[in-house]
Amino acid sequence: MEVVVNEIIIMEIKMSKLCRYIIVCVLLCVVVACNRSGVVFNDSVRLQHPTWHKDSVVSFDVNIEDTTLMYESGILVRNSGDYDYQNIWLFVTEIAPDSTCRRDTIQYYLADNYGHWLGSGIGSLYTNLYYYKEEMCYSQVGTYTYIIEQAMREDELSGITNIGLQIAEKNGKE
Repeated sequence: MEVVVNEIIIMEIKMSKLCRYIIVCVLLCVVVACNRSGVVFNDSVRLQHPTWHKDSVVSFDVNIEDTTLMYESGILVRNSGDYDYQNIWLFVTEIAPDSTCRRDTIQYYLADNYGHWLGSGIGSLYTNLYYYKEEMCYSQVGTYTYIIEQAMREDELSGITNIGLQIAEKNGKE
């Protein structure tokens, strides 16, 4: 009887060590995965009013230190369930450190053809992170300014609550 009890205790100790080992490995993988994301910039602005006026702009200053890397960028749009449209048009202006400007007009879909909101949501808020540019190189070190404006031909656009920008390193160098 005593031998069986000792074997059970030994097996419990081995299982306990195995469980601790597995937990440590999982935590290590999570930490490494989070640190390898390569996010250079991530910020979001909550719009002050329940409407986004066509003259209101959202601006982000992004400091780029490495011009040898490839980057990808995304625009975050958070809308409420009372947004009136399926899509949104945006003007995105990039101002480089030497003051050269590039302006894009882009369209993102916030709902599918059946009126179901896309993205993740809690309650009546829906969040989407859309690719803006999937592969890009910065030609200069310094601060780049991104200006985002709504381009929906409405003076006041209701239902958009947040606009954000994310810049991340793309896997691998060019």
